[in-house]
Amino acid sequence: MGHLPHQSLAELAKKYGNIVFLRLGSVPTVVISSPAMSKEFLKTHDSVFASRPPVSAAKYLFYDHRDVTFARYGEYWRQMRKLCTMELFTVKRTESFKSMREEEVITMVRSIWQQSGEGIHSVDLRGSLSLLTQNIVCRMFSGRTFSDDELNGGITFKNMVSEMSAIARAFCIGDYIPFLGWLDLDGIRRRMQAVRKTFDEFAEKVIDEHINRRREKAEEEHRVKDMVDVLLDMAESESQRMEMKITRLHIKAIIMV
Repeated sequence: MGHLPHQSLAELAKKYGNIVFLRLGSVPTVVISSPAMSKEFLKTHDSVFASRPPVSAAKYLFYDHRDVTFARYGEYWRQMRKLCTMELFTVKRTESFKSMREEEVITMVRSIWQQSGEGIHSVDLRGSLSLLTQNIVCRMFSGRTFSDDELNGGITFKNMVSEMSAIARAFCIGDYIPFLGWLDLDGIRRRMQAVRKTFDEFAEKVIDEHINRRREKAEEEHRVKDMVDVLLDMAESESQRMEMKITRLHIKAIIMV
């Protein structure tokens, strides 16, 4: 496949057509390369091909497929999708975070202005935009930012996110040659377990902070509820809109996404 797999697959499509069957290690794989075929697979026969393959990242990072992204197609996936569409990502919920998004954009612009020496020097916008996205997501889920916070093990939140992003998309030999997986020849699974442990401790702390604040009734009336608040509300009230019990594990899996 080389280091540019999309180009290699395009060359195979030119030679063999719009549907190509490959074996990636021992994993049977069908590659489609046309809009018409994509429609057949992703719309007409969507339910057949909806599930994600069982990969190490989903098992070790995303709480054994408990997040909505990697959950296997079925009743659990439908319940998680309902939770996201009807509770977490509604228009009303998104609109409630408008002022927060504006605050973060203003903070970013001020930071860029300072870094540039008031417009004299060039600035790497990639880092600023990445930090903006990270801060907005953190505030939506937990109500505050964590970029420079030091976590257990001496790493910062920002470094943890970078490590998670890198290993989530890394090649793991056990995903393609399962009988070699237990050897962990590339060390990816060991890294996944280490960063998941760090994240798990972080997520537990965030959830505990929210629970303690609720017990102490320290929540200001004007304060916008973040998504952990919403999930805890559902866990405590056993909402009739959901057919499954929301637990800490579900909350952590959703935060991970």
